[in-house]
Amino acid sequence: MQALFPNGSPLNLQILSGVLNAAGHEVKIADLHGLPPGNRELFRAIDSFKPDIIGFSNSEIANASAVIKAAAGIKKKYPGVKLLAGGQTPTFMPELFLGPEGPFDAVALYEAEATICGIVEALASGKSLSGAPGAAWRGTGGRVERSAPERSCADLDKLPFPYWEGTLRKGTFSPGLAASMETSRGCPYRCVFCSIPGFYGATPRYKSASRIMEELRHLKSKGVTEVYFIDDSFATRPEITRELFNSMISEKLGLRFLVQVRADVLSANPDLAGLGARAGLFMAVVGFEGYTAAVQREARKGNSAGINREASKLLRRHGVAVYGTHVFGGPESGLRDNLTTFAEGRRNSDLFRMTIFTPLPGSRLYSDLAGAGGLGSNDPSDFYEGKYLIKGSHNPTLVSFCYFALQALHYALPDTIFKAVAHPNKIIRTFHRRAYYGSARFVLGSALTLLKGGRRKP
Repeated sequence: MQALFPNGSPLNLQILSGVLNAAGHEVKIADLHGLPPGNRELFRAIDSFKPDIIGFSNSEIANASAVIKAAAGIKKKYPGVKLLAGGQTPTFMPELFLGPEGPFDAVALYEAEATICGIVEALASGKSLSGAPGAAWRGTGGRVERSAPERSCADLDKLPFPYWEGTLRKGTFSPGLAASMETSRGCPYRCVFCSIPGFYGATPRYKSASRIMEELRHLKSKGVTEVYFIDDSFATRPEITRELFNSMISEKLGLRFLVQVRADVLSANPDLAGLGARAGLFMAVVGFEGYTAAVQREARKGNSAGINREASKLLRRHGVAVYGTHVFGGPESGLRDNLTTFAEGRRNSDLFRMTIFTPLPGSRLYSDLAGAGGLGSNDPSDFYEGKYLIKGSHNPTLVSFCYFALQALHYALPDTIFKAVAHPNKIIRTFHRRAYYGSARFVLGSALTLLKGGRRKP
């Protein structure tokens, strides 16, 4: 997510900390994303606050190994501290965190606003977690046990404000601070590789425009000038989005913001791009996925090449940078499909991103493949964008080779270099420079790992 939200604040932790703070618990957020396990800054934060319980948020499976390693280091140094994990990966794969090698005492399953206080109080008192809904723990014989489920927070307007204290970073594209924010949860669409409906549910829940404006005003009073709306499908109820944009315009809120939005939502609501730009929208992340029938069919997203082009045209017409995301190497697509996606995607995006078609835990594709023995690996460290994990369709080595070859070509082409060096739009220029920096780190890290005789971890 750092590629999409470079200076975003840790919203999952902020939301749960807001709930705990409102219930009378003392909380502190250590925003240490990207730091190595055992980092001194992490231990300094623990020593200064002296917590009874430390909670980790882990949504991306490729980061699970680092989270578990960091937690193991904490458990060794502070054996009396209880450790709690939450997020998508712990929910769908609790055995990783609670198994024989897992250092965690409990996992909070799914959305935890309604359950976090009960889980924390049970851990602090030493009581059984069986009476705390929405929890998982290591039971007799090392088996993972679960309490009664509590899947979702129904009314997002009734949640306390997130706990923002000490967690807001400097904005990248504006003079003030940056913050992450959500306007909805859940998704009515069923993209085959996506885990969002499995985690949040297939029936979306929305904040009202008035509640969103309350949060934006509060953030502005804290010096925030840049907001990342992290909804996986922003504006799936367009009437709320129109009301929000019009309120931001009429109040002259002056915030710049970024969204993730579907191409078909933009195409069906062509006024949203212009309204958004007037309200402060500076970039839209759009999941185009591909430009051939084969890619669209296997993604099951409902897009088309025409819809993709129309969405990009609408955004660019109003000066909104288009961050296009695409998939490579799906089981039904061949070389021609992937080359078409590469060529069309680059033309249709100001910032082009392509990742290998990967089944994420909690998605329909993952469930189908895991049930049929169709996964090449279940190691969390293999679930990064450079490894092909689907058995029985393509040669995994060939897919990875072709993928990295196209990535190298993309970064070697003159237009990509120009965007990083001299593009007049600072947003496009900055994101490309970050991409080059990230690619260089990945290549150097892979080379060092090979020299040491190990395997590359993302």
